[in-house]
Amino acid sequence: MRRRPARPALAAAVGVLALAACTTSTAQPSPTGGTTPGSTPAVSTASATPTAEQEPLVVGAVFDHTTLDPTRQFDRTGAMLTHALYETLTTLDPDDPTKVVPGMAEYTLSPEGRWLTMRLRKDLVFSDGTPITTDDVIFTIERAKGLGGTTASILGTVGVTKVDDRTFTLTSPGSNFALPAILANPALGILNAAAVKSHGGTIGPGDDASGYLSQHSAGSGPYVIESVRGTSEVRLAANPMWRGTAPAFATVVVRNVAPSQQLDDIRTGAADVVLDLSPGQADRAAARPPASAVTVTSMRSSTLTYLALNQKSAVNPWTANPVFAEAIRRGIDRDALGSAVPGAAPAPGLIPAGIVGALEDLPAPVSPGATGSTGTPTPSSTPSSTATTPSGSRVETGPTGSPTTATDGTTTGPDGRPTPVVTLPVVPAPDLAAARAALRSSGYKGQQIPLTYAADLPIQGLPTGTIAAAVAKQLGEVGIKVRLDPQPARTALAAYRSGRVGLSLWAWSPDYPDPENYLAFGPGGLVGSRAGFVPGSDSLVDALTDKARASVGDDRETAYAAWQQAMNERGPFIPLLQPSTRFTSGDRVAAVPGNPVWTVDLARIT
Repeated sequence: MRRRPARPALAAAVGVLALAACTTSTAQPSPTGGTTPGSTPAVSTASATPTAEQEPLVVGAVFDHTTLDPTRQFDRTGAMLTHALYETLTTLDPDDPTKVVPGMAEYTLSPEGRWLTMRLRKDLVFSDGTPITTDDVIFTIERAKGLGGTTASILGTVGVTKVDDRTFTLTSPGSNFALPAILANPALGILNAAAVKSHGGTIGPGDDASGYLSQHSAGSGPYVIESVRGTSEVRLAANPMWRGTAPAFATVVVRNVAPSQQLDDIRTGAADVVLDLSPGQADRAAARPPASAVTVTSMRSSTLTYLALNQKSAVNPWTANPVFAEAIRRGIDRDALGSAVPGAAPAPGLIPAGIVGALEDLPAPVSPGATGSTGTPTPSSTPSSTATTPSGSRVETGPTGSPTTATDGTTTGPDGRPTPVVTLPVVPAPDLAAARAALRSSGYKGQQIPLTYAADLPIQGLPTGTIAAAVAKQLGEVGIKVRLDPQPARTALAAYRSGRVGLSLWAWSPDYPDPENYLAFGPGGLVGSRAGFVPGSDSLVDALTDKARASVGDDRETAYAAWQQAMNERGPFIPLLQPSTRFTSGDRVAAVPGNPVWTVDLARIT
């Protein structure tokens, strides 16, 4: 088996688990979408043109998108497809996706982060030859805000003002240093305003363009939609107006197939790239003849797998019980989960490794006053952590869980409880004795606790049920009777989003590679609200959330680390794993470029 070495900065993403794909027609629409009378098609300046006789690139994936309207999709396969169809104002450096670089526009961010001036590149055109102007940008942004939902949520209160046909300014009422990264999300792909408006697009809830955009292109990316076959297949064709480097494959066919079929397809040559094989399946694909024809590319993902505990007692009185929640926290062994799930690393916090503020990326903490022979601080040999006793009081504990005297300068928060201090070990250690004591104190009498998850959507190729079963086994050792509750993704996600699930297992990948994105887990955030976690639930977490959001420069690492530590100890989410991702490809493919937001850049597959 040939394995390409991981490039640590590259990652593939599984979006927040979403609904099964759904389109309404199997017609073969025009690949160029709408046209504007009187427009003059531009001449392509692509550096290469694939031959017409070339066989299409075939990609196998489990579809999780419901639309190809870029603004309305926020799913793994939706982001992958719309990234190929639409350009964005900024983009992510293909060699280091943590870095934002100009896309359609050059930009200048003000020192305080409150305004962003952008200027479109010259001679940009949509796939129908229509010139791209500031008006298209304003329509795209205002339509996103008017539609509401996740795209509007990440944009927040951003306003846009036209300067001229190529120049505009985006403004925020407060510092918004994440805005350049936000604009790289495929959900903010710039739309052909005239084409979209002519097919029901507008600003506000009356917009009716999604059906059109799920079958036709209205962008300027390297590909256009050639056809859509229900929920089974999307066929892309090279955009004749594309002015960048031509994609290696003139046609891309993305098929909705289960992992078991993906395994057969990659072994027989029916697919060139598949995205959802488990580690064992990928090994089997590469181990059987012709082994030299199959390559497995593994790399660290930016996906977070986590448990959510609803804080509303009307939904589940046990997940809303803070002492019962502490029993779960203390009973979870992340290291053991990482060992049981091939290619996964234990997640010490909500922010995955590779993104600013990740706990495992921070320098080792030091003991106050400890110095080495050079007089510089040295790491503590007996790091401590803060734990909650069944009575609700907090004590400082050493490596074995026994009480010690706090010597690390812990300060109290607004509610009189200690402010968390980032200390080793970074990954919270399990403590069965403390977990069982908390469980007894909670009043739990052996009631079954359903653990809900989307059974038909793997997490980076890993069957979700495998992770759920491992979690249930660990909680069983604490004394908690967990009943696995696998549901179709459509059902599970609808219930979770509406806040009707008590204990559940999910995955989250970044909408943009900035720690601010993870404040969605905070009180009142997009994800926090799903767990009934609202502002006022915890005054310390409220304060640390605000402090992290307002942090700048070098202060961001420590501000987000303190926020995560507080969330670990007091929030309704338990980080579990950061899995690896793997792409399995056949001998027609030399490179599969991964990305933490849009999974794979289809136009850069060679």
